[in-house]
Amino acid sequence: MTHGLLTRFALGLLILSLLLGCGVRELARGELQPPQATLKGVSASKPTATGWPLSFIVLLENPNPRELRLLGYDFELTLAGRKVANGGNDTAMVLPAFGQSVIQVPVLVKVVEIIGLWPVLLQPDIAISYQLRGGLHLASLLGGLRVPFRFQGTITPREGMDQLKLFLKNRP
Repeated sequence: MTHGLLTRFALGLLILSLLLGCGVRELARGELQPPQATLKGVSASKPTATGWPLSFIVLLENPNPRELRLLGYDFELTLAGRKVANGGNDTAMVLPAFGQSVIQVPVLVKVVEIIGLWPVLLQPDIAISYQLRGGLHLASLLGGLRVPFRFQGTITPREGMDQLKLFLKNRP
């Protein structure tokens, strides 16, 4: 490449990065607030031979006067401090200015991952801690920005079974 062509290429990249990455830079400088993620609920499907499909319903809120582009998310689920599932999604979406969107985070808790938890799971009134943590990936030309989230709490096996019974009872 000639010097002039190289200079124009670098200038073009700089302009493109300014146009595409300014939301992330503004977020990093504190001019924009990160999107907020709130756990709204968990739904369960009928267990299968390989595991128990769950869906975490998450409300995403954009507190900013401009839209934010999300490139996806990643997650990890732990029960009683033991990692039982992880994954992610790379579906892009736009959070409108001062708006919100609901996403469903599908999680398959595999049977082989919870075998070591059977002694605890068989005690119906012992509370088990859970934690869903991960990150929202904001768009940027130079790699993006990961905004972390974490939801945690406790549930007893009896509460889990009661929820599963309600779910199965209300299925068509």
